[in-house]
Amino acid sequence: MNVKNIAKDGYFYMNKKGGIFYGWWIVAAAFLIMTFIYAPIANLVSLFILPVTKELGFSASQFMLYFTIMALAAMVTGPFAGKLMKKMDVRVYLTLFISISALAFIGFSFSTKLIHFYLFAILMGAGMSGGAMIPGSVLITNWFNEKRGLCLGIALAGSGFGGVIMSPVVNWLISAYDWRTAYLIIGILIAVILIPLAVFVIRLHPADKGLAPLGEAPTLDTVQNKVLAGTTQGETFKSVSFWALCAAILIGGIVVNTMLINLAPYLASIGTTAKTAALLLSLGSAMVIIGKLLVGRLFDKLGLITTLLLISASSLISFIFLMKANVVAPAILYTIFSGIGSTAVTVVPAYLTGALYGEKEYGAKYGVVSVFISLGAAITPVASGAIFNINHSYTLLLDVLIGLAIIQFVLFFIASKTKPKFHPAEEAKSIEAL
Repeated sequence: MNVKNIAKDGYFYMNKKGGIFYGWWIVAAAFLIMTFIYAPIANLVSLFILPVTKELGFSASQFMLYFTIMALAAMVTGPFAGKLMKKMDVRVYLTLFISISALAFIGFSFSTKLIHFYLFAILMGAGMSGGAMIPGSVLITNWFNEKRGLCLGIALAGSGFGGVIMSPVVNWLISAYDWRTAYLIIGILIAVILIPLAVFVIRLHPADKGLAPLGEAPTLDTVQNKVLAGTTQGETFKSVSFWALCAAILIGGIVVNTMLINLAPYLASIGTTAKTAALLLSLGSAMVIIGKLLVGRLFDKLGLITTLLLISASSLISFIFLMKANVVAPAILYTIFSGIGSTAVTVVPAYLTGALYGEKEYGAKYGVVSVFISLGAAITPVASGAIFNINHSYTLLLDVLIGLAIIQFVLFFIASKTKPKFHPAEEAKSIEAL
């Protein structure tokens, strides 16, 4: 095997063709996966509620139960997907889960009863977890030692980008045709765009292309005998650090998702104009993209603790500005800080899993972490609803969220400071697949 790359200004270029480091194609592929799988599932839900329920006669709550089922399916799938990705050819693995995602949307387009939506929601959750959440993080961790935070931010920003570009397209499809056509087109796009990427572009390890990860000396030994530092899955699960991280992510899910699902009624309750509310929703999607890119870069430049403090503080500050969101300036500042704070359940879990516990068995470890991402999303409607019903006021809910943002940082701090120690030279004895 020949080593075909050299180091130049922090990037590896391949001598043979003079092209850019292949890992950037992996980043682009992960970005598109998040755009076409994650974004339609997580960001376009509200566009379908009215047309589906109006035609089929369901209540909104009956229809939206599919979203809870989807989140639970994603939660169950995560640990298995993480292990499965290690055992299968990544091209076969991704083709399987991309096909499952496509089938879920196509199935929605033909559904006529609630049970149909609920059953296809199981496939949707499996596809989101196994086809988007797990592989994107695993691939970036494999391909990048340097600039890992930035690359995670870029890849995961695909979900926000997908929301921005697909929302008007889907809205037009529903208006010009119907909701069934919109679901069908999404399913077809997933299959047509992403399956070729899985087969022809994506590779699990740099060694599959005769390369070393970005930031690692491209010697013959590192390419042929790549050893992965880190704790094993069993060692990780025995640590206080890991469960503190999972608890932080669970709480972060409540902090981030509560106002996402309650924003519209909250804004109406404080007298925010429809024009300002529309502006906030539009800016919010853009700020999520910017937040992911910024936080990824901050992890690379400022380190764990400082960046985690900034993320948690941003959530706290966003809620303070939200209290005055009937005024334009605080409303805009809310979107800025909430965009940064939202990375607690996107960039942070993927980055910290690698930073705290190493690359060894990363997929299996992140698969369990993803359970708590999904669980946070699943329990948020119940938890936020219970808090609101105490006195039917959003003031108490915001106060609780401020407190949870503080607890979130404390748990992230504990996870970072109690991480298990590992020594690459002593612990890595053979090539391990992430």
